[in-house]
Amino acid sequence: MNDAGLSNSPSARRFDATDEQLSAELKKWTGASPALHPVGELLDRHWEAAFSYARLCTDGERAAGMLTTAAFTRLFGETLRQNGPTAAWRPHLLVTVRRIAAEWDTDGRRDLLHPTLRSEGDGDGVIADRAAALMLPPVNRRMLSRAFQRLPESARCLLWHVEVEAEPLAVPAGLLGLEEDGARGELSRSRERLREECLQVHRELATDDECQRYHRLLDVTCRRGGVDVDPDLRTHLDGCRHCTHTADQLLQFEGLLGAALADGILGWAAAAYVEIRVAGHGESGDPAGKKPRGYAGEAFTDGSFAAASAGAGARPATRGRLRSGLVSRIGARFGDLPGAAAPAGPGSRPRPASTPAPADARAPRRTWTRTSAP
Repeated sequence: MNDAGLSNSPSARRFDATDEQLSAELKKWTGASPALHPVGELLDRHWEAAFSYARLCTDGERAAGMLTTAAFTRLFGETLRQNGPTAAWRPHLLVTVRRIAAEWDTDGRRDLLHPTLRSEGDGDGVIADRAAALMLPPVNRRMLSRAFQRLPESARCLLWHVEVEAEPLAVPAGLLGLEEDGARGELSRSRERLREECLQVHRELATDDECQRYHRLLDVTCRRGGVDVDPDLRTHLDGCRHCTHTADQLLQFEGLLGAALADGILGWAAAAYVEIRVAGHGESGDPAGKKPRGYAGEAFTDGSFAAASAGAGARPATRGRLRSGLVSRIGARFGDLPGAAAPAGPGSRPRPASTPAPADARAPRRTWTRTSAP
């Protein structure tokens, strides 16, 4: 087993409770005693993946740990307020990492971000929102993003773990409390439901009557793999960016859904994240695969980063001590802590080590054959 983060690999163990049951347990928490069981179990299951993505958004392991912890804290708080994730914890958590990273670009934590994501100052101040703009999913994947968000959480869980992270079907089946045979059927239905939602989004966003007229033909052509395209449809595609994007996203269902879905949900560094996860859940040699060090509880200070400074030179904690510290702090205190929303005090944080830029090369994907660029 690798030392990436503090979790045991979900594929290596069975689950006594589903993610939805753990969320329900959190929702009932009154604060009378630490919520150690649901908090610790959810950390075990999803920390490693969240840390891997946070590492691609930040300038070092310490900052990645702080970002990951802040994302968990926010979702735990949302769960207490009855609007957190239930069955689809993994994709929801990763999107929360991305959103908090974008928020850091607007406050005193900008220097903790990956250098490419930092807004730069000019003579009159700061050019803000650079991170938010760079981290958005690409335009030609936003239909998939919208469609994915419309699915039931169980469907999102199956599609994310199997299609994006290439985990064995037993992993999301365990998270959902399903037998593998049942999960296999649900996965097939989830793929088809996602495709139907993509077509529905296409219809809703189409502003031209001609787009509506070619809707059915576009669907059938993409199901055939984009071959033998009707001449009239091709002429329409040559002049319609909306339908061209739809065709490209529908074609991803022919064996390339995982990369496209990651692009649509994560945006920034999606390809690099998928590469890390598919390569062995942190065993690829990427900095995201290393065990986080010395930041347990840093997101639970008064916002001054004093705890981060104090732990800068500490030796790496053992897995057990790191998990114990995080569970104790989050489980006992997450209900009334500032977490990700707390602003950082200026000048009190250490400069994190630099990290290589995420890989620019995206996974190869099948594209629509066209006679001219859209």
